[in-house]
Amino acid sequence: MLREAWTRIIRAEDYETHMAAVGQAQATAKLVAEYFQFARLAKGTRILFLGAGTGQMFDYVTPDFLRPYRTTFADINAGYLKWLTQRLKVTEGLHYSTAVDDVEQTRLKPGAALVIAVLLLEHVNWRKAVATMCTLSQEMVLVVVQQNPMDMKTAMTPGRAKTGTMKILHELQPTLISAQELQKAFQLQDFVPSYTAERIAADGKKMVALGFEKRHRRSARS
Repeated sequence: MLREAWTRIIRAEDYETHMAAVGQAQATAKLVAEYFQFARLAKGTRILFLGAGTGQMFDYVTPDFLRPYRTTFADINAGYLKWLTQRLKVTEGLHYSTAVDDVEQTRLKPGAALVIAVLLLEHVNWRKAVATMCTLSQEMVLVVVQQNPMDMKTAMTPGRAKTGTMKILHELQPTLISAQELQKAFQLQDFVPSYTAERIAADGKKMVALGFEKRHRRSARS
């Protein structure tokens, strides 16, 4: 199952090599950084990254944009978070912490103004994950999901060389989720669409950033 793959099987170095080779790490990093220009969060705001992984995005965008905030990076794999910490510790002035946590059975406390999940929903029970994000967030949620070309039916590119332990994903195949399904799930949690952006990665795959805001907050801004 995917949970075991991410906790016990997939090595960080294999994951990073694969993500860089297909261009998804680069694309998703830009999408997250660009969203912060839209969000305009107050200084001192609490931010939570779920499924933060190894922090590979910070190879492609500087973490400086997180300096004004208090950020928590959570992941089910403690080893990945060690990689992330190594990346972040060279940047002065960041206020952050890490937490080992399972998005399907979270122990994190609610209260973040913004909760972010990048290419996480495809690997978990995504409806549970959406409910978790909306419980943990006071105001806003950002998810980045993968959309395939019409002729590509599986999440992992057919025929692409397997990178070490990443080959397990060719067997398990993460679940692709449509933007329409996501929108409905968030609306059931009283979060409404507020933002969308996209970037094309390798093989014609599209990385799509979708922002949602708590309904009462969106109404107050309108």
